Amino acid sequence: MASKLHKFIRDPSRHLARKIHPLLGGPHRFFLQSLMDIDPRSIWHNPQFPHGFLIPEGRRIADLQWWDRVRRDMLVLLLRDVIVRQVRGDFAELGVYRGLTARLIHQYAPERTLHLFDTFSGFDKSEIEEPTQSGHFADTSVKAVMRTIEPRGNVIAHAGRFPATITPEIERIEFAFVHLDADLFEPTMAGLEFFYPRVPAGGVIVIHDYNAWPGARRAVDEFCAGKRVFPIPMPDKSGSAVIAKTA
Repeated sequence: MASKLHKFIRDPSRHLARKIHPLLGGPHRFFLQSLMDIDPRSIWHNPQFPHGFLIPEGRRIADLQWWDRVRRDMLVLLLRDVIVRQVRGDFAELGVYRGLTARLIHQYAPERTLHLFDTFSGFDKSEIEEPTQSGHFADTSVKAVMRTIEPRGNVIAHAGRFPATITPEIERIEFAFVHLDADLFEPTMAGLEFFYPRVPAGGVIVIHDYNAWPGARRAVDEFCAGKRVFPIPMPDKSGSAVIAKTA
């Protein structure tokens, strides 16, 4: 019994994968990462990193889905870096759906204004790339998103097709952290074209689904080509890419 417990502690994902393998109906595996070593809740936590290193007072880490913990940790580390280096600007997300990622961003940094851009009614019909995409992500609303986020600070929803929802006031804002999760080519490209010039040095743009949705990947690659901008691919489930602004 002790030997089995020791093996489970050393590699829980391997043993859990064996248990859920029959339920998944084939050779499908997720790496079930639990907590980073710098997280004080981790059994591998090094006390040389105090509790406030990752989760300072007043900040919370809100979970994403259980299969998306690598992205959760990536976002938390990037948010922490932007905050510690005091990069000026608001935060933004383009492509909000039901608000899980927006909740993570806001609950970790409630002092920053968070702008949410989405139709809040699914893909715009003029932007879908395949007939099967019609109606995707329509089961949401501004009210449902706010209920998920549980705002502790200033969270502003801009409902409608992007970039038509950009106002002169928004054009004057700088953005220290941007999360693009629009999936399709047109809104992703529009997001990069609008936000990139408004991100100061040290700011970060994260593009979700870079290695999952061809339209998102094409938008990133075309935008970065010739600009000496290099998207760094991440190993989360849907393959995000990160662009760090250097100047």
